[in-house]
Amino acid sequence: MSTKSMLRSLIAAVIIVTTLLAACGDTAKEEQEFYAGKTIFVYVGRPPGSGADLAVRSFVRYWQEHIPGKPVMVVKNVPGGGGSRVWNLAWDKNSPDDLEIFFSPVSGTAVIVREEGLRADLSQLPLIGALSSPNMTYARTDRLPKAEDLPAVKGLKFGGQGPAHRFSVLGRLTLDILGVDYVSVTGFSGASDVFNALRRKEIDIQTAPLNFYRFTVEPSVVKDGEVIPLWYNPILDAEGEFIPLDAAGSIPSFIDYYASVKGEAPAGELFEMYKWLLPNINGLVYAAFLPRGSSSEAEQILMDSFARVTEDEAYRAEENRMFGFNQQVVSAKQGQRILADMANAPENIRSLLNQYIQQAR
Repeated sequence: MSTKSMLRSLIAAVIIVTTLLAACGDTAKEEQEFYAGKTIFVYVGRPPGSGADLAVRSFVRYWQEHIPGKPVMVVKNVPGGGGSRVWNLAWDKNSPDDLEIFFSPVSGTAVIVREEGLRADLSQLPLIGALSSPNMTYARTDRLPKAEDLPAVKGLKFGGQGPAHRFSVLGRLTLDILGVDYVSVTGFSGASDVFNALRRKEIDIQTAPLNFYRFTVEPSVVKDGEVIPLWYNPILDAEGEFIPLDAAGSIPSFIDYYASVKGEAPAGELFEMYKWLLPNINGLVYAAFLPRGSSSEAEQILMDSFARVTEDEAYRAEENRMFGFNQQVVSAKQGQRILADMANAPENIRSLLNQYIQQAR
């Protein structure tokens, strides 16, 4: 190549790089201006002080620092409808302004059976990001002194939220798979209300988020010997294998608990439904959505900043201090796949689950 040709090539390369840098600078400037001086409202479908409320508020404190322009973010509680009210609010937004985010636990069981009170089709809302948080079951020691005695105890009361709520379904499923003699008491507005009923001895067993257990239950009634942990509900990998949960510590998975008291692995129709549900309803827990019709600019900015929070060492340290573990990050792509799987659940699973839920009404 001649010197003149080399010079022309070099000049062309410099022009291309300069153009790209200018474009990047323009994009960064536009992102900074998009939310600068604005207030974003974040809606959570649980009452103040609940495990979900604490998890969302902790996340939001860091999120506002990672959004270009550093807008103010205000959390608003919209409990009700077994968690459906907040999603219906998002679904009914006709004129989105990119200043409202709906960040709350998803009750996958209600999505799968198309619960009557849930109008929103979450698979059609723009998903910004999500977190997966495990859940577990515990019981009062005045009714169950030892965890291994559970199958022999009669007349226990299991407390849950709505009959289609994932904690109600998972709690009942595990007890039924074990063959426990119990009655189901549902209709509580949130995990905190169920826990208060347990403390008042109105119920004996509860299934709740592990972060709620670590933050609220363990330091109080477990420490004092009033409550004992029984098991956690795991998630499955792509091959259908159960994934051990290090954050659970000495608490066994339901599968391990079953084997320890029954001497064999769980099996049967209810267990097959339990296995199908786990990667879906446990794989996507805290999800952040925008209303339909939100701008692509807002969606990308919020998606990128959500991901940056999950990589923020200060946030992860605070999360670990609060709950004793870090919640698993679910990408928007993974979350959309899970939502699609739930929306298009096999008819036999949907039918069986719907029948199972109706038994608790």
